[in-house]
Amino acid sequence: MIVLASGKNIDPEEIEAHYRQSAFVQEICVMGLAEPGRPPSERLHGVVVPNMALMRERKIVNVGDILRFELEGLSAALPPHQRVLGYDISFEPLPRTTTQEIERREVEKRARARAAQHPDAPLPAEDQAWLDQPHAAAAAPLIRARAKGARVRPDANLEIDLGLDSVERVELLTELETTFGIRVSPATAVEIFTVRQLVEATRSAEAARADDHARVAEADHTATTAHSWAAILRDLPGKNDPERGWLLRPRTLAAPLIFVLIRLLRLLFFRVRAVGLEKLPASGPYLICPNHQSYVDPFVLCGVLPYRVFKDVFFVGAPEYFEAPLTRWLARTANLVAVDPDSHLVPAMKTAAFGLVHGKILMLFPEGERSIDGTVKKFKKGAPILAQHLGVPIVPVALKGIYEWWPRNQSINWALVAPWSGHRAAIEIGAPLTLAATANYTDSATALRERVNAMWTALSA
Repeated sequence: MIVLASGKNIDPEEIEAHYRQSAFVQEICVMGLAEPGRPPSERLHGVVVPNMALMRERKIVNVGDILRFELEGLSAALPPHQRVLGYDISFEPLPRTTTQEIERREVEKRARARAAQHPDAPLPAEDQAWLDQPHAAAAAPLIRARAKGARVRPDANLEIDLGLDSVERVELLTELETTFGIRVSPATAVEIFTVRQLVEATRSAEAARADDHARVAEADHTATTAHSWAAILRDLPGKNDPERGWLLRPRTLAAPLIFVLIRLLRLLFFRVRAVGLEKLPASGPYLICPNHQSYVDPFVLCGVLPYRVFKDVFFVGAPEYFEAPLTRWLARTANLVAVDPDSHLVPAMKTAAFGLVHGKILMLFPEGERSIDGTVKKFKKGAPILAQHLGVPIVPVALKGIYEWWPRNQSINWALVAPWSGHRAAIEIGAPLTLAATANYTDSATALRERVNAMWTALSA
């Protein structure tokens, strides 16, 4: 049993069973970490082993993001004192006894050792020898430049240890391709998790073998002339592209029918007060960027847009929600292209750019996931990259009160959806933002988030 400073007793096996409900959690060991000689911990700590087989099957490279999302959602269903508030990620199986019980003391010992490890401690001789090899030595400065001060080790995870997000991974890989004059196939790129894997993938011999196959998947990779977002977003398919061309077809019948249906649903179930509609540009292209509160955000927001805007709106979304024939048809009818930005960031960005350069209006949720509590979370850099390189404005939008209708990891709150509930959501549309082409992506994402959060806060007042 874990005894917290409050005197509460925690059965770790019960907590672990709760978190193992996520298919992405292979193993987890929960402990109460406290310094020797100090009172018991008031916080639970976990060591999590991700299900890497499932990650690879689904081509997920953002392991840390997925685990955070899953653990955050599962924590919401527990009382505060039973929630894991901090965790380490281990890619090695947890030590076990001969009866297959977790060796908790050994796991805790390793967790303490990791926490106490000095960042400047000498690397093992084997790791240093690998980094001193010519190819690794040439790659190391580029990796260090993006590592945010983290120690570059052969087995350091690009996301978890070095702090690289999906955009920075693409930029780093293209920098290495340019440096070594090679290309890495998309199939190899989605298998890269560590510094060692990244460097080995860019060795000339392996890259040369991959190059023959890479040409077949040209649309799924970076431009060959210059490795930058500007080049990637210039190298777009033509209007007749089978994957994206249908976005440009007129929806003479479908668009007005869906528009009327969404309006009716909004009036019956999702009562909304919308302000700022007059700030929407007279025509596209541009991005509409709201905070993300619930599954129904797109329906509620589309339900207040004027038809002149609605008919040109399109989406880029994760394909796992649109695998069945009916959902695939619904996706096309709603102008949604199913491309997973986690595993295929470059194709997703090209799809977004394709629609924008042809005058369409992209609705993009910069948080990339639904908020766990309805507040505005960190914005990712995809929207600023598109806006800056394509020269299109971003319309910031604040959503308030939609979270209560359908909170993340919970069922629909029918009591609030009912027409007599009196619950109303609010939407505020802000003035379009124009971002400088040379602005820092992170700074632009922060500025956009601050604008949306300020509007969201005002709606809360």
